[in-house]
Amino acid sequence: MLRIKTTSGQQSQSPRLNNAKQAGFTLLEVLVAIAVFAMLSLSAYQVMNGVQRSDEQSREHSERLKDIQRAMVMMDNDFRQVVARKVRNQGETVSDRIFQSSEYLMDSSSYGILFTRTGWQNPQQMFPRGENVKVGYRIIDDQLERVWFRYPDSVVGTEALIRPILPGVEEMSFRFYSEKKWLETWDKPAALPEGVMIKLTLEDYGEIERVYMLPTSALETSNDT
Repeated sequence: MLRIKTTSGQQSQSPRLNNAKQAGFTLLEVLVAIAVFAMLSLSAYQVMNGVQRSDEQSREHSERLKDIQRAMVMMDNDFRQVVARKVRNQGETVSDRIFQSSEYLMDSSSYGILFTRTGWQNPQQMFPRGENVKVGYRIIDDQLERVWFRYPDSVVGTEALIRPILPGVEEMSFRFYSEKKWLETWDKPAALPEGVMIKLTLEDYGEIERVYMLPTSALETSNDT
């Protein structure tokens, strides 16, 4: 008897094998997917980096403004309490220059200023000093510094106390108001100007100006220290 083998089983499996082969990704499709993912990752990184840089710049800007504000508050406190008082420098005779301002004063790279202010509190006279203190401002290495002495009448060898208060200051200049006009210099002995204009040139914000009206009290002759 003739036996005939059927291949219907193999024929029925062939479409499934073909479908399985067709279900995979080609190399080109994988490369395209990788490229798209890389582009998306790069875009996300650029966005995040931009946000971080913007946040950092915002913090730096905020800190800079705070530094400027602190420096202005310190100068406000000093200039609003200027007192007309003769002083001794390094044990020398009493000077008539109660309000000094000139270029390179106190080794400043720009203009400097030096005067006596009151209001340095001494509760119940706990410390061996009065309430007057000699203070000044100068520019050293593009930094605004506050220079002060514990006693307005300094003896020989007395060193100033220096406090840097604001970096990035290129120049400092002054104008002085007296007899209804502004003067570029002040050289009147034993006298205070009626007002003083301070101009700071910052490397990032340009020029900042402040104007202070000074007290017109009579010249102090006491030897308060």
